[in-house]
Amino acid sequence: MSYLNVVPDNDEPVLLNNTPEFTELLAISAEFGLEVNNPPTCVSRNLVVRGLRFNVLDWQGATDCPGKPTLFMVHGGAVTAHTWDLVALQLARHYRVVTPDIRSHGDSEWARDGDYDHHKMMEDLAAIMREMDLPPSIVIGHSLGGALVERLALAHPELTQAIAIVDFTPEPNYPGLPIDVVRLFDSVEHYAERASKYGDRKLSELTYAARHELLQRLDGKLMPKHDPRHGMGGAEPGYYPGTPGFEQMKAVAVPAAVIWGSDSFFVTDEKSQRLAQVMPQGEGHCIDAAGHQLFLEQPQAFIDVIRVFVDRL
Repeated sequence: MSYLNVVPDNDEPVLLNNTPEFTELLAISAEFGLEVNNPPTCVSRNLVVRGLRFNVLDWQGATDCPGKPTLFMVHGGAVTAHTWDLVALQLARHYRVVTPDIRSHGDSEWARDGDYDHHKMMEDLAAIMREMDLPPSIVIGHSLGGALVERLALAHPELTQAIAIVDFTPEPNYPGLPIDVVRLFDSVEHYAERASKYGDRKLSELTYAARHELLQRLDGKLMPKHDPRHGMGGAEPGYYPGTPGFEQMKAVAVPAAVIWGSDSFFVTDEKSQRLAQVMPQGEGHCIDAAGHQLFLEQPQAFIDVIRVFVDRL
């Protein structure tokens, strides 16, 4: 198997700012009208916790402000930590931003026993935060990452200063992926074209994502990096096994933002608003003209919501 992106091959961190992918990221950011001058640094490193190797991206601005908040951003199913790059590049100008590849995804290791119990995956995140000696953080999760953040907020409140759940609620509309089905693609462009059907995303951004989400097999075919044994959602349609329900989320004691896209197939307005209302310090934000990948379709609107939320803490 061959990688299409730069990754650390040992325990030495790798600065990504000097890579072709980072130059590509700056060009895509300019397409969206986002700031590209004096970019923050992005370091990729491997950590071993709970018997597995995890890849983690650590974004920091040029000036280190003591006490600035840390954002710990958890990606969704079938994608990678790099799914956050477009917005992390901007948010890291104000905060430290840490984005891990979750178990079986991106450049992190597949579970040898194929165990993708979501509670264990949540405990992976807690272990990464402790290994990096992070302070209580603003923990942000998208899609499957939102399901893991819900668990983390309840199981490890000492790790969370606040949470943001992005396009996920209890009882989501999407059941996940078929288990043990390997999807194959002829090229990066083939993958990007297929992915373009699931939201209003720029082709350049989809191609950038593809380079981080695919591996090249010996026969030249491309396959997703995530372990096909992980079904993301579970066996029952519309259900993520063991995800905290609306009643359980009433116990979340920290400030909590629920953010969703107005055109998302994954959640409904009713459930998103309900989740925001049941949490004592919850607030809801619907981003217009955006689907499930709202921070890639409307990045500036998403950045604005996060900045206002964090700066009020």
